[in-house]
Amino acid sequence: MNEVAIRLDQDDQLPALCAKTGLPTDYVMKQEFAEVPGWTVLLMFWGIIPFLIATGFARRKVTVELPISPDTLRSIRRVDMFTLVAFVVAVGLLVTALLIGELGLAVGAVLAAFATLMAGSLGRSLVWVRGRLDGAVVRLYGVNPTFAAAVVARSGINPA
Repeated sequence: MNEVAIRLDQDDQLPALCAKTGLPTDYVMKQEFAEVPGWTVLLMFWGIIPFLIATGFARRKVTVELPISPDTLRSIRRVDMFTLVAFVVAVGLLVTALLIGELGLAVGAVLAAFATLMAGSLGRSLVWVRGRLDGAVVRLYGVNPTFAAAVVARSGINPA
C-alpha cells in the first residue's frame, strides 16, 4: 500500500494524475479529512452522547481537492449506489418485520443494514484512497505509486 503526505498549504499544486490509478485527468473530487483529539475517547466512559458531542466540537476538518479519473469516479458512484440501495432494502425489511411483529426478522434486518454499511465502507476503500489529517498534512493511503512519486517530487515531503 502506497502512502503520501500532502501539505495543506500545497494541496492546490497536486499533479493532474488520478490519486488511485495514476492516469492523467482533469477531474477533481473534494474529500473531507478530519482530526479528532485522542482525549475524546475517554468520554466514552460517560456514554456515547458526551463522546459524540465532544468529538463534534473538538474535531478539526479540512477539504482537499484530489485528482480523480472518470473511471474511478464511476467506480465510487457504483459502490455508493449499491450501498444506498442495499441499505434502503434492509431498512424496508426492518419496517416490515416490525409491522408484522417478527422479532427474528427485525434482528436480521438490523444486521443486514450494519453489514451493508460495512461492505460499502470496505468497497469504497478498495476503489478510492483513504486518508487522515495529521497536523498540517493529509496522509493518503492506497495511492498509485506514480501519483505518490509526483507529489513527493513537487512537495519534497517523504511518504512516511
